[in-house]
Amino acid sequence: MQVGPPPPHCPLFIPCGMNRRKLSKPAATITQREAPGFMTPDSAAGGGAPAATTGRWVLDLSSTYWQFEGIRPGQGVKEGFHLHLGEHCSSTFNWNGAEVPGDVYTDLWRAGEIDDPHFGRNSLRAKWAMEREWWYRCKFKVPESQRGRKLRLVFDGVDYACEVWLNSKYLGRHEGMFSPFEFEVGPHLYIGDEGDNGIVVKLDPPPRSYREVCGRKFAWHGDYWRTLTPMGIWKPIRLVATGPAHIADVYPDSQIHEDGSATVSVQVQVAAGKPALGKKVKVRAVIQGANCEAGVHTKVAAIAKLKADNKLKLTFRIPNAQLWWPWDLGSPNLHNVDVVVSGPDGAVWDLKTTRFGIREISMERNPGYTADEVMYSWTPVINGKRTFYRSGNWGGPPDIFYGRNSGAKYRRLVDLAKEANLNNLRIFGWHPTEVDLFYDLCDEAGITVWQDLLPIASINLPRDRKFRDDTYVEAVACLKALRRHPCLTLLEGGEESFYGNEGLEYNVEFIVGIEGAIRPYTSLPYIPTSPLNWPPLLHEMGVGKPKDSGHTHKMFYTIGALMLEEEVPTWDYAAIPEFAVSSAPNAESIRKFIPADEVWPPGPSWGHHWADLDIFRALNFQILGDQCTDSLQRFVDASQINQGTIFQWGIEHVRRRKPKSSAISICHFITFAPDFKWGIVDYFQEKKLSFDFVRRAFQPLLVSLQLDKRRWLPGETFAGQVWITNDLHRAYAGCTLQVRVRDGEGGRIFHEQSNCIKRVEPNSSAHHFDLKWKVAPAAGKGFRAEFVLLDDGGSVISENHYVLLCADQAQAKRDCERLSAELRAHKSRFHSADYSRFFPTMSGPGRDQSIGDSPDKAADFAS
Repeated sequence: MQVGPPPPHCPLFIPCGMNRRKLSKPAATITQREAPGFMTPDSAAGGGAPAATTGRWVLDLSSTYWQFEGIRPGQGVKEGFHLHLGEHCSSTFNWNGAEVPGDVYTDLWRAGEIDDPHFGRNSLRAKWAMEREWWYRCKFKVPESQRGRKLRLVFDGVDYACEVWLNSKYLGRHEGMFSPFEFEVGPHLYIGDEGDNGIVVKLDPPPRSYREVCGRKFAWHGDYWRTLTPMGIWKPIRLVATGPAHIADVYPDSQIHEDGSATVSVQVQVAAGKPALGKKVKVRAVIQGANCEAGVHTKVAAIAKLKADNKLKLTFRIPNAQLWWPWDLGSPNLHNVDVVVSGPDGAVWDLKTTRFGIREISMERNPGYTADEVMYSWTPVINGKRTFYRSGNWGGPPDIFYGRNSGAKYRRLVDLAKEANLNNLRIFGWHPTEVDLFYDLCDEAGITVWQDLLPIASINLPRDRKFRDDTYVEAVACLKALRRHPCLTLLEGGEESFYGNEGLEYNVEFIVGIEGAIRPYTSLPYIPTSPLNWPPLLHEMGVGKPKDSGHTHKMFYTIGALMLEEEVPTWDYAAIPEFAVSSAPNAESIRKFIPADEVWPPGPSWGHHWADLDIFRALNFQILGDQCTDSLQRFVDASQINQGTIFQWGIEHVRRRKPKSSAISICHFITFAPDFKWGIVDYFQEKKLSFDFVRRAFQPLLVSLQLDKRRWLPGETFAGQVWITNDLHRAYAGCTLQVRVRDGEGGRIFHEQSNCIKRVEPNSSAHHFDLKWKVAPAAGKGFRAEFVLLDDGGSVISENHYVLLCADQAQAKRDCERLSAELRAHKSRFHSADYSRFFPTMSGPGRDQSIGDSPDKAADFAS
């Protein structure tokens, strides 16, 4: 058997040079491999490419050339797993293959050691993996041309705690999945014909208590994931060669002027090794358009005597600046800044290209609220234009198992967000800071990002000074990695961080303190947490007011006890960062992750994947007048229609309130596993029926109907108010609004009218007229109200519709309250995470007689 060097294509030898072409894709997607965050210039070649002798040379260790093995904690070093002895066929030869970036569970699944943890209840049988430490190793060569250069081994992110060896030399330890870290490794490398190099990474068993690691690792518990703590080398590892000094950071910041010009301040940080100390270097920066024509702008500065850490600022005045805009306000123009550091003899020591956007962000107070009602400014102002955030909680990454993510998934999902008319995605504190590719795609799409800087969610924080210091360091590291992205427009400290009955004062001190830690590095707006409307003690402590922000989840968590038409009008907040209701994924998607004998009637795997069958039944009944439990397709469709209807009513209510309200974010746009929960796009990137409800409700130019109820009896007068909300900064004059009322199938027309809309003001929301119609006896079970807005040239500029019921509203309310009370009484006997309550042989009176492994079936569902 033969053990040779890596094949030429893996890992990649990358000579990095200036890249001044116009980008049609974000830099992070210009790859020979589709791993998120994997960055390679198009000019990259395989292992046979000539290596740069000046500037920056990168060996990207992202590949499938890795191996891995698990062992009892503490045993790996005793067995010599950390050693690299240059053996032709070492005892690690038969370790399983692995991929970096990736995760342990995906590598185990591909190796056949566990069954797919996303399928059925297999994740329960994979928990043993959390009891081991996991060792990853890879061999690579360094060409002779890199001898004598400064060589650093750079880790973009490891989840969660790891130790690293290179050629048997211990390099160090790191904890925290979001902060990058690196080691200078030149003296420890074999160069040229000296032999292969061996890198070994040991992953500690993953943490099991979120409280001890929150902020430096995202939450893996909560009500849409079970059992398995993610772990793995989730971002790339690179060997980077430069001259004796290298560019540690580049941050372009911009200020816009009334004459259309902009000042761009490029902050450059240069780190120098011992051979470079005291020497003079030249720093040259060039700004030009990345996806726009913006001219070429050059500045040169010098550092007279290098220190270990050096900072300087190069200031540009850009005339007729091409600004970055959200997609609904303009073009998302992007620029590159190329920075070059040259030594005393003119040789290039390092170079780095950073993509950015010229834009300016501020926040203004929402009109209509007093200082006793709202403390914070919630209206985003981008380049001087007030903006309403039509948002979705991202709920990512696309897969909680990092090794199953891909560039294609990220691109598909960001495209779908724009298709749904979202101009903002919120990464909230139950989820990790995303990979570079996500932000690059948002930059290009013109989608803003509302970023919980660290995943701190619903926890009583440890009162430990080291914990706080380490968390703040992680926050700064996250911020510095993200701040170049123009899509990043709002920072938040955590999620539901002021819930709970203990530790409130310390939590407030901790979360508010994050702003102090990051403020030297950014001017972006910062909100401590959401929601801020509760608890009242919070307001006594000087943080938030009762109408700052609210999470509007009551429709879901009260199991349909509240009527949609009565609950939504009570929402009176400047912003709603979360508005939640769940639905089933598409029927074909269900068949992909639920065992065939549990698909219908629902089996326990539904519960394992967080299907709350009682909530589905209750909301189906409220929205459609029927629990719809007679078939899989009908039940799935009903759950998605009830989710969409509730989202539509809530979104449109908040948008009609503008400018008093300025943001609403549905919870969620996606989730990171196959489940029966929040997303309007399921795990398989398939749109649910609710997607179209949200797409219509989030149209920048929206016709909406304000109603007091959803049910009318034949002969009653249907009455509603017709509003037009315009998020665009342009007026529309001489419009026509066509109204039709049809039967529930969209066929027979019962009523139609046409109204002239003289003017729709820019960035406005206004009531235009009242709609009245006597409900026809022929309406049957329901009817559909349709609206089409035409511009002065007859082109359609907005469409919307509502499906309403023919029934007694008062009786429906009594029926909904009765059903909800029954379901809540049954649920009260169980923990909220215990899905056995749906299955008689698991929780019913005869459960002591059950035997065998045949899956139970949910009660009250037709076979």
